[in-house]
Amino acid sequence: MAASDVVLIGELHEHPLGLGLAATLFEQLLASPAGEKAALSLESLTRDQQGVVDAYLRGETSEAAFRKAAQLEGDHSYPPGHRRMIEAAKRKGRPVIAANTARALVKRARLEGLEPLRSLPSEQQAWVDVPAALTEGAYREGFLALMGGHGGVDAATMEGFFRAQNVWDATMAGSIVRALTAGLRPVVQVVGSFHVDGAGGLYQRVREGAPEAKVWRMSMVAEAAEQLRVEDSERGDVVAYVGGAG
Repeated sequence: MAASDVVLIGELHEHPLGLGLAATLFEQLLASPAGEKAALSLESLTRDQQGVVDAYLRGETSEAAFRKAAQLEGDHSYPPGHRRMIEAAKRKGRPVIAANTARALVKRARLEGLEPLRSLPSEQQAWVDVPAALTEGAYREGFLALMGGHGGVDAATMEGFFRAQNVWDATMAGSIVRALTAGLRPVVQVVGSFHVDGAGGLYQRVREGAPEAKVWRMSMVAEAAEQLRVEDSERGDVVAYVGGAG
C-alpha cells in the first residue's frame, strides 16, 4: 500500500471482519511515513456531501451532525470499519474524499440514460463524471450474471442498472485521478468488491485516467481458505479470505 499511488480495497459491505481489516491497514498506513500524503476515498459518500465531510474533519460540526447531514445514520449506512477509517483520517489531518455520484443523478442515469447528465447545470456537473461509453466484456457479463438472480427484471431495467454502475465507476475514478493530480498518494479507495475484482469497471477506469499510476488491489472474499484458490487467482493483488459475515 505504502509503495502505491492508488489502493483499491474491494470490501464486502458491512462485513465486520473485512471492514475491520481495511480499517487496520489504513490506520497502519497513516502511522507510516507514506501516510503523510495519503487520502481516504469512500464509495459511501457522494460529491455533493464533500463540504459536510470537510467541516467534520476540521472539527466544526459534531459527529452526530455529520452523520445526519451525510445520511450515515445507523450501522447499515455507517459500519464501524468506515467510522474507524474516517476517525483515523481526522486524527491525522488527512483528507477524506466523498468520491461517488449524487444519488439523484445515479437515479437519472438509471431511468433516463446518460444524455441528460451531459447537460446538467454547472454546479451539478461537478457531482458526476459521465462515461463516454459503458464498460463492456467480462465486466458487463459478470454484472448481468450477478443481477440475473433478481427475478422479474427485464432487459431495459437491467441496462439501466448497468448504466448506473458505470456512472459510479466513472465518478469514483475521476475523484481518484483528481486526488492524484493534487499530489495525494496513496489514495485509498474503499468500495464494493465487484467494482475492482479482476478487471472491474472502477479498476479499468482508474487505469485509463492515470495510466502511469501504480494501482494495488485487495479483494475480500466471504469464505475461509488456507491458501489462494484457483478461481480467485485473477481477483486482485491480494485476496483476503474473511469468512462468513456471521
